[in-house]
Amino acid sequence: MNMQAPHGLENKPLSPKKMAQQIIFICERELEIDQAHQKVSELLFSQLNGGRQDYFQALLYTLLEEEESQPYAAHAFASLFSQESLRPELGDFWQDLLQMMIRGHRSGDLPSYRHQDSGKVFSAYAFSLGETLIQMGRLGAHYYDFVSDCYTHLIRAEAEIEKKRREAAAKPHGRDGTKKEAPANPKSLYDDVADYISERAIFRARTLNPNNPNEFIQLLSDRLRSTRRYVIQDLINKDSVNKKKQMEKALKERQASAEELVFGGQPFLEGLRLFKEAKLYNGRFMEAEKRRVTLQLLPLVIAVPLIGFGLMEVWELNYWLMGLAGVVGIGGRFVFTPKFFSRFYPKDITSPLEEQVSLIAAVFKKCAADQLASFLRRQVKEIGDAQELNLIPDYVTYILSVIPRKKDLLLTKAELRQTLDQLAPHIARRRRDLYGQPR
Repeated sequence: MNMQAPHGLENKPLSPKKMAQQIIFICERELEIDQAHQKVSELLFSQLNGGRQDYFQALLYTLLEEEESQPYAAHAFASLFSQESLRPELGDFWQDLLQMMIRGHRSGDLPSYRHQDSGKVFSAYAFSLGETLIQMGRLGAHYYDFVSDCYTHLIRAEAEIEKKRREAAAKPHGRDGTKKEAPANPKSLYDDVADYISERAIFRARTLNPNNPNEFIQLLSDRLRSTRRYVIQDLINKDSVNKKKQMEKALKERQASAEELVFGGQPFLEGLRLFKEAKLYNGRFMEAEKRRVTLQLLPLVIAVPLIGFGLMEVWELNYWLMGLAGVVGIGGRFVFTPKFFSRFYPKDITSPLEEQVSLIAAVFKKCAADQLASFLRRQVKEIGDAQELNLIPDYVTYILSVIPRKKDLLLTKAELRQTLDQLAPHIARRRRDLYGQPR
């Protein structure tokens, strides 16, 4: 921010002590508080060229050193707010001033302040800002709006800085390979300011006078704590909304596109047909294996009685016939081998099934519950085989089970179960349509 002095105020830079004396003189001379604030803002405007937030911080400390001059610190601070509409640069200045206070509070660049009565320690910035706000409340209730605006902006500014710090701390190392350092003062400035004002509100009676002169400070403390609860809750709500939007955006980017769902229909139907064949494969293989074993053992079963009866001379068989029967019986074991009988086995379709499943699994991996439900309903209408309809739940479960990284799935087990339950009426309706067609 670059603040140029108005015409007639290009004076030699004043020290914070001289500036404090000028502010006290203006406020004592002017009868109208608005006129006083206007002239104080003009004086500050002439001296705060180029920002100089540290200069204003030193000015506040100078005015807060003596109890008699403390109210004028409130006038100096209030003049920034009251004249902000006339000089927008003043609004930028006090916002930058709060940013500077936050950075100084976190780094601990000034010695801490120790409260005389309680001995509690607060940061220098918590003391200067907290005491200034107390003095603004002492001037009158109409300054409470300034106090609330200042405290609200302080909370929002520090919350934004803390958010950036957490994001930076989430990364293990910076680009230069150095770790991010934690703030020297982990306590938030707005919490330290509220604690200071609350400590100042405590009345320690030294006489028998029952009147509490700090009652207005207690009201100010309650007001600031209410403001803090409201602002922090508002920040939490906005952060939750932003996180929800980011999650929805990230989910939408991870979800399957309309083109992928359209092109995934053919692999799904082809894979379902192969899945049905694979289900029947074991039964057909066992039937063919039974026939092979029967043909392998039948010659031996016939040859053994023939040879036995011939040796016992029950039947008149010469040794040539018995030898031929033995060769035929033993030869069946070498003729009807699995290799010879392979042409009669059912065809193993595991490889083409895995190929189709890999194609549709890539689509299912990016499907949300509503996408999968819509996709399955469209495929049910295309199926013309009742057996394939009955196998859809098992087929879908099989596809999802072969996906290697289950954590990448957008679909949970509960959502899958609910999707398949909702698909059951569509399968039953399609099955009735098939059975109702003329054979």
